[in-house]
Amino acid sequence: MIRITRTVEHSESVQNYINLYPSFISLVEQHLSAGYKNLFARPHQASDGAIEWYSDINGQPVSLIALPPAEKEHARVLLQQKLVVIDQLYQKLSMNNSAPVDVMQVLSLASCQSDERGVWVVDGQPVITAWCESPAVPVSPVASKGRRWWWLLLALLVLLAFLLLRGCMPTAKLPVQGAPAPAPLPIKQICPAKRTKQQAPEMVLIFDASGSMSISMDITPDELRRLMQDRPVKNFDREPRRISLAHRSAKQLIDEVPKDMDISLVSAATCQQVSVTPALSFAQRDELKYAIDNIQPVGKTALAEALEKAGKLVDGVDRDAIIVLITDGEETCGGDPCVVAQQLKQQKPRLQVNVVDIMNTGAGNCIASQTGGSVYAVNNTHEFNEMMNQAIKEYIPEACD
Repeated sequence: MIRITRTVEHSESVQNYINLYPSFISLVEQHLSAGYKNLFARPHQASDGAIEWYSDINGQPVSLIALPPAEKEHARVLLQQKLVVIDQLYQKLSMNNSAPVDVMQVLSLASCQSDERGVWVVDGQPVITAWCESPAVPVSPVASKGRRWWWLLLALLVLLAFLLLRGCMPTAKLPVQGAPAPAPLPIKQICPAKRTKQQAPEMVLIFDASGSMSISMDITPDELRRLMQDRPVKNFDREPRRISLAHRSAKQLIDEVPKDMDISLVSAATCQQVSVTPALSFAQRDELKYAIDNIQPVGKTALAEALEKAGKLVDGVDRDAIIVLITDGEETCGGDPCVVAQQLKQQKPRLQVNVVDIMNTGAGNCIASQTGGSVYAVNNTHEFNEMMNQAIKEYIPEACD
């Protein structure tokens, strides 16, 4: 996490945003990929009253207005595209009243075009630190006075109707109705002891085992640029390698998965070399960890083929199913993982794909969006465990024995 900037003066809407930031970001995370969460800087109120703005994206923050013309225009286009999606989310949630009013007000402000002086660019991604003001609607004194008379007249009519009908009401006391029963929890959030084995969700781990997964997570931007140009780079595969961290985090993740959930493993080594395991039970998790450790980077990226094979391992119709895809790049075997994801969701409506996106490439965005899943971007070594845990968090029930 980096600090972008520090602002001393702030408005009431910004203060409201600070208070509601956790609920607001939770709402964004629930419906959109991680790239949209990162659009909004994280505020922190310092002891002197100033606001410090932070970002989970690593890189040198540069003010949008200070960028060269070409970079500025690219960032503006990207910003506008993301704000359109935020606005669409606001419109969607407004129709079904599925979010608290105060959070929806923040979402409304978030969807409007911000002052460019409050927009920064970090690693090519726009980050907002300034907020639109909530527009005040002017009301003329005459209109206001007229509305007050209408409200007074309406109140008098309601009172008169109540008094006239009161004598017709039965004198016996009506039974007090209890509070409505809470909505039942989704199956994936019910403790294993309270659901049958047939109700337990199914899980598949997909490992991108392409050659790029051998690259060190500590590689410098200059080294990576030279490597992408097929120029020699000494020790580019030094530890911690991407694949090594994926091994470690996946094995820790497995220990958190409920005991009644079977887990399958898909390893995408290269084109037409995608291997799968059968569903492994809780008693076989050591065997699963051993299989994970044996996955090593080989060739190209076969995401479409891996998704297709993973989809065949789960029900997704009568049972919940989650696929966790760990990848660091786009499809390079000629397939179309977006189309595969769309077809899977049509055939298996209770299936979702969450993507752990190493180095925030954006390669898995459409896969997640097509299946109702989310993208969890890993920008450095320290984020690996956290993002892996977030990718399965909603399938781990709370307060279970």
